[in-house]
Order: sequence, then structure tokens, then C-alpha cells
Amino acid sequence: MYKLLLTFFLLLSSLNAYESEDKLKVVIIAKVAQFIKWKETSQPTFIITVLNNPYGELFEKTLAGKKIKNKNIEIKYIDTIDNLQTTNLLYIPVSSNKSLAMILEKTKGKNILTVSDIRGFADKEGIMQIYFASQKVKLRINLNAAKENNLKISSSLLRIADVVRGE
Repeated sequence: MYKLLLTFFLLLSSLNAYESEDKLKVVIIAKVAQFIKWKETSQPTFIITVLNNPYGELFEKTLAGKKIKNKNIEIKYIDTIDNLQTTNLLYIPVSSNKSLAMILEKTKGKNILTVSDIRGFADKEGIMQIYFASQKVKLRINLNAAKENNLKISSSLLRIADVVRGE
């Protein structure tokens, strides 16, 4: 399993120049979600919510026909964290950096995987940060934030990520 996951990330890291970083982020978000365990819910779809969407229809186009946890993917967009409803995953783009503390406070303890590419996101109590270093995709995971949100992260994923313990 570890080798399969590592191979996947190496392939993604070396995508040709025609693939955008944004599309790569969307693909990674969907792939890493497979390695997270949420509390059981009765919702029929896997919901990804994007705050202040800077990507247009990129999520729909990239994830069309795909499944996460054997559920069809539903994409929702919100302009403010106050509009957040039931979701499995909240993607917080860089444009939301100014209100990050408030966003993370509103999601705390709600069984939501928070993901962002904001610099220092995992250190600021976000759960998963995606970043690029030496032309490779990297992940930083805050284990304490994940536990506070009742999420269990696969050891396979933790082996290839930089792990932050939080406070």
C-alpha cells in the first residue's frame, strides 16, 4: 500500500508542463481523501466545499465521474464560512488567508477535513496543507487538528507527509 501511494505521488509530482498546479491540487485532494476515515454519516454523496472559489469549474471538470469512499462527489461553493453546511472536506484557497483563524474555529470538532495551500496552514491548526517544493507535491498534516475533528488518517499517508503535532 505504501509503495502504491508513493508511486502515485511521484507520478503526480512529475506531470508534464501541460498540467496546471491547480488541477494537480484538485486531483490530490480527491486522492488523499481516500486515506481519511470520517465518522459514519448517512449522506449519500461525498461533499467537497470550496470557500471563495478561485478555480471556476475546475473541480467539476477534474472530478467528473469520480468517486470518493464509493460515493459520488458533490461540489459546493460558498462565499463565506457562515454559509458552510454539511460537508466532508473544506478547501480553503489562499484568498481566504485573512480570515483563516475564524474559518478554522468554525470547523473545529465538526468532522470536516480542512485542506489548503496557504503557507503555514498546518501550523495554524489546519489539517492538511498542500505545497510544492523542488517541483514536487508535498503534504503537511496536523495530527492534533485531525483528532480534534474526529478524523483518522491512514498510516500510509502519514509516512509520506510532513507531520505536525500541533499544540
